[in-house]
Amino acid sequence: MGEALPQDAAQDGFLDVSGILAPGSIAVIGASERPGNLGGDTVRRLLKFRFPGPVWPINRSGGAVAGLPCHASLAELPQAPDLAILAIPADGLLDAIRECAAAGVRHGIAYAGGLAEAGGEGIERQRALVALCRETGFLLCGPNCVGVINTALPATSTFATALHELDALRPGVLSMVSQSGGIGTTSFAMAQQAGFGFRHLISSGNEAVIDFSDYLYALARDDGTKIIVGYLEGVHDGPKLVRALEEARRQRKPVVLIKAGRSPTTARAAEAHTGALVGEERVFDAVLQELDVIRVDSVEELIDVALMLVANHGRLPAGSGVGVVSFGGGSGVLAADQCTQHGLSTPALSAEGIARLRPLLVSVASAANPLDLTPTTAFRTEALARLPEALDIMAAEPNIDSLLFIASSMAARAAEISDVISSLSRRSTKPVCISWSSPPAGVIERLAESGIHTFIEPDRGVRTLRRLVAHGLAVRRPQRPPTVGLGTFDWSLVPERSAPLVVPEHRCHEILQAAGLPVAAGTLVRDARDLPRALEAVGLPVVMKGISAAVTHRAAAGLLAVDLRCEEEALAALRGLEARAREIAVELEGVYVQRMHKGGVELLVSAFRDPLFGTMVSCGSGGGLTELIDDVVTERAPVGSALAADMLERVRIRRHARDARGPLASDAAADFVARFSELAATAPWSRFVFEVNPIKWSREGVVAVDGLLIVEVA
Repeated sequence: MGEALPQDAAQDGFLDVSGILAPGSIAVIGASERPGNLGGDTVRRLLKFRFPGPVWPINRSGGAVAGLPCHASLAELPQAPDLAILAIPADGLLDAIRECAAAGVRHGIAYAGGLAEAGGEGIERQRALVALCRETGFLLCGPNCVGVINTALPATSTFATALHELDALRPGVLSMVSQSGGIGTTSFAMAQQAGFGFRHLISSGNEAVIDFSDYLYALARDDGTKIIVGYLEGVHDGPKLVRALEEARRQRKPVVLIKAGRSPTTARAAEAHTGALVGEERVFDAVLQELDVIRVDSVEELIDVALMLVANHGRLPAGSGVGVVSFGGGSGVLAADQCTQHGLSTPALSAEGIARLRPLLVSVASAANPLDLTPTTAFRTEALARLPEALDIMAAEPNIDSLLFIASSMAARAAEISDVISSLSRRSTKPVCISWSSPPAGVIERLAESGIHTFIEPDRGVRTLRRLVAHGLAVRRPQRPPTVGLGTFDWSLVPERSAPLVVPEHRCHEILQAAGLPVAAGTLVRDARDLPRALEAVGLPVVMKGISAAVTHRAAAGLLAVDLRCEEEALAALRGLEARAREIAVELEGVYVQRMHKGGVELLVSAFRDPLFGTMVSCGSGGGLTELIDDVVTERAPVGSALAADMLERVRIRRHARDARGPLASDAAADFVARFSELAATAPWSRFVFEVNPIKWSREGVVAVDGLLIVEVA
C-alpha cells in the first residue's frame, strides 16, 4: 500500500493525481512496434481515440511507433511531459523514474507486475521504488495496473483490451477506481454494453505511492463525475479513506463499492462476546453505511446500482413500497414475490386510486398492485395514450415509493412503450425501474439515450431497488457527532500491567460509575466476615460472582450464584463459590456481591478499538440471547443520543422491549449507549474490548449489571 509523500505533493492530505487523470502531454517509455509490446499498444490507442495533446514514444533503439518517431530519452523532448507511461519490465522502473525526475516529470503510470504482489524479492523491489518516489516527489500510479482512461479528454493511458473492439469512447458521469484491473475493465465494458459510459476508469494496482483514497478524493472533487464506483480489497489508511468518503458525501456524490476479501475478526479477545459478534466485515459495513456508501457483492450489481442512480438522477425511495406494472399477470405476481424475498413490499392501492385508474384501463386489466395492463393495452392506441395518466396515478399512491415497469417480451409498439417509460422517468419524483426480458432490437439503446438502464431480469431490478431503499435509510440516519470536545477520562482505575490484561468486574463498574453511567450496587468481599456489611450496603436480593482474571464467563465456570434472599443463603453461596474455585484450580480475587435486578430487557453494549477505523461501539441482544442470536448493530464512536436511539431501533430485540404498560421508551438506553461510546473513545490503549453484558432496560431506566474490560496485545 502507498506511503505518504511530502506535504508539498499533497492537497488536504491527499496526493495530487491531476497529471495522471488529465495530462496535457504523454510520453510512453518502452514503446515499440514489436508484437505484444504494451507501450506500442498504448501509443496506438492514444492516437485511435484522438488524445488531443502530444504523444512521444520513448525507445533507446529509435524507430517509430504508429508513424510517430521514437525518442531515445526524455531529455530529447521539446518539453517535459505531464505524464510518463512506464511500459517496461519491473527491473527497469528505478532507472526510468530517475530519468523522469531529472527531466521534470512528476506523474507516471507503471504497468509492470512482479513487485510486492509477487512476494520475496518483489517486496524489496517495491520498497526501493517507494523510497525513490518519496525522494524525488514522483507520483506513481501502480505498479501492476492496467492504467487509466479519461473519456472526456479523451486519454487512454492504458493497455486494457476492453478498448480493442470500440471505435469511440462513450462519455458518462460514472467514474471508477479499482484495485483490480480485470474488475475495472469488466465494469467499463458492462456499462458500455448497457449503453452508458464511464468518465474515468482508474486501475490503482499495488498502490505503492498513490492509493485508493487519493483517487476517490479526486473523483469526489471532479465536476464531471456524478457517481463513484469502486472495487476495494485492502485499506492501508482507514482515517484517510474515511476523509475521502466524507468528501464524496459533502459533494453529494453516491459511492457504490465492492469490498472484497475476508479477514479474521477485529475484536480478537475470545473471552468477550464482541469478538464473536463483530468482525472486520461488520466493522467495514458499519463505516460504509455511516458514510452513505452502497456496498454491493458483484460487478453486475455494481453496474446495476450505479446505472439506476444515473437513470433516476440520484432519487432514492422514501420507503420499501414498490408499485409493479406489467403487461402480463404472471410476471407481476412473480415480481411481487421477489419484492417480498428482498424485504420490499407491494402495498395495496387506495380505494380512491383504484377508482381513478379503472376508467383509464382496458376492461381486462386489473386496477391493483401489481397492475396488470395485459398485452391488449399495447395494441390499442387509445389505451396506450391513457397509460401515462394511469402510471401517474399509481406513482402518486402514498404507500408506493418506487415503480417497477415490466415489459417482458413485448415487441408490439416497443418504441411507443419506451417513450412512455422515458417520459415517466423524467417527470416522476420517485425512482422508476424498467425490466424488458426480451427487448426488440434498439430498445435498450433507445432507453439508454434517455438515461434509463434496462434490466433483463426483473429480480435484478428488485435487488437494485432493495439497495437503494437501504441507502435511503442510511442517508436519513442521524449523523455521528464530531469527536472534538470529547474531553478526557481518568483511566487510573485500570492497573498498569502488561497486556493482555483482564480488568475485574468490580473495577469495570467503578469505571462506569466514575463516567456517570448507572450501575447495579455492588461490593467486593474477600471472606465471610465482610459479607454482612456487604449485604447491608447492597440490599437483598443479591447476585454473587467469583472474581478471577482467569475466568470471564462465570456462569459456565460455576462461579455464579443468583437470587440470594437472605444472609444464610448468601453465606452458603460464598462457601460454594470458594469451593468451586478450588475445584477448578482458580484463585479468586474475591466475591462480588451485587444487588439483583429482575425483569426488563437485557442489552449488550460494548466497545473496541479497530486497527483501521478506531473505536467502535455496538449494542444488541444481551444476556442469554447473546449466545443464541446474531443481533448486534455497530457504529464508529462516539455516537450521540439520536444515533444511539437509531442503533436501538435496528436491533431486533427492540420490538420486544415492552412491559404490561406498552413499549419502553428508548431515551435511557440510548443515553447509556451514547455516554458509554464517549467513554470508550477516550480509552488510551491501541487494542481493547470493553463489554457490558447485560444492561437491564426497564420502564424505570437502565442499569449495568455485568462488565468486562480486556486490554489486548497490539
